[in-house]
Amino acid sequence: MKLAAELENTADAGSEHGLTTGPVASSNEVTYAETRAVVAGGGSSNMRNAGVPVPLVVSSASGCRITDVEGNELIDLNMGYGPHLFGYDDQDVLGAIADQLTHATMTGLPHALDHQAGELIAALVPSIEQVRFANSGTEAVASAVRLARAVTGRDTIVTFEGHYHGWSETLLRAPATANDRATGPRRPRSGALGMIPEAHAHTIELPFNDFKGLEDTLAEHGESVAAVILEPVCANAGLVLPAEGFLEHVVTTARRHGALVIFDEVITGFRLAAGGGQEAYGVTPDITVVSKTLGGGFPVAAFGGSREIMEPLANNTAFHAGVYAGNHLAMRAVVATLTKILNTTQLYATLEQRGAELERGVREVFAKSTFSARIVRSGSLVSVAILKEPADDDCATDCAVDKIDFDANRRFQIESQARGVYFHPNPLEPWFISTAHSQADIEEAVDVLAEALDAVAKPPRR
Repeated sequence: MKLAAELENTADAGSEHGLTTGPVASSNEVTYAETRAVVAGGGSSNMRNAGVPVPLVVSSASGCRITDVEGNELIDLNMGYGPHLFGYDDQDVLGAIADQLTHATMTGLPHALDHQAGELIAALVPSIEQVRFANSGTEAVASAVRLARAVTGRDTIVTFEGHYHGWSETLLRAPATANDRATGPRRPRSGALGMIPEAHAHTIELPFNDFKGLEDTLAEHGESVAAVILEPVCANAGLVLPAEGFLEHVVTTARRHGALVIFDEVITGFRLAAGGGQEAYGVTPDITVVSKTLGGGFPVAAFGGSREIMEPLANNTAFHAGVYAGNHLAMRAVVATLTKILNTTQLYATLEQRGAELERGVREVFAKSTFSARIVRSGSLVSVAILKEPADDDCATDCAVDKIDFDANRRFQIESQARGVYFHPNPLEPWFISTAHSQADIEEAVDVLAEALDAVAKPPRR
């Protein structure tokens, strides 16, 4: 690839603008620099800006591949952070959107599409009878938490380490330290510059899969806990699976103390199964949040529960709003995506097969290398991280993070990108498989990953 050749002509360190330095600037670098001049950091998400010092600027995407501004085609294992279950440029979804563009896209009034979208979600997700729509996972989670407080009349929210619930004020937390873990339940610190110090005064964070910690915390604080919120599968800290029986334990323990359970299924919803993680694990929460796959690449989210729980919103005693929430274009995307999920035979068997093929190939690659790696999979979600020392794949969140060799992972990502496979630079972010990834695509990706890992094993150029 041209990108690989250009990397040979660039230094490892970035310039003051985060771009690689060298005798010739690539089109990716030039376009990225021009973008940074008008878009702070180069993109509208901190996670999206993690690609420097080797930027990648996309010009198009189709199937499981993206093409950059230089014409390089890469197999994508990021898939827009997961929404594209059927791949990019899915004509069933885009065709519906194209048709809707000939009608109203947003009136701020009820539309027949609202009923269709809500009915499909309720039919697929076990815990949901009624929904409200939002524009992003962060919005929907914040609204779900507010709803839980309105229903229970309580303030405290219990969260788990490593679980990401968006960037709203009370839920974005700084990562736990070794000392935090040693002292048990904690009031987490604010997770970003500019957040008010008291933002987490009503938030308690526990280690994931900590049965006793949850029991003890609710025994002590249960009368003030409105909800326990968690991802059924922790998908933002190296992919940590729930311990056997833990999800059931969360539900029974929380309900025993009068608290609600919120499943944040922004990632797992419609991906692990048609009914999400709650279907896959057979555990029903009180409130569920879904996004990403829900809209097939269009900005939309939803949160919902039983009619009883949604009553404060139904009668306007609790507050939720948004001019673009439930806009007609997003609802059309939801209807098209969920209808396709319902009508696609063997959908999740196919995703399971492709995920297993990638996992098997990656394990074989690392088995032939000198590197230790943590490789974890849940359906079409795959997590791969090079470690500083060996660790069990099912180790807890703290182990998953503390033993990762972030420098080696960054080199692995750069070498893979140069050879035609893209995945997120942060090894805590999962890889996503779509139905557009064929067996041949998986095999090609594994070959590239093997070459990239060999390159990482060589001493860095000086």
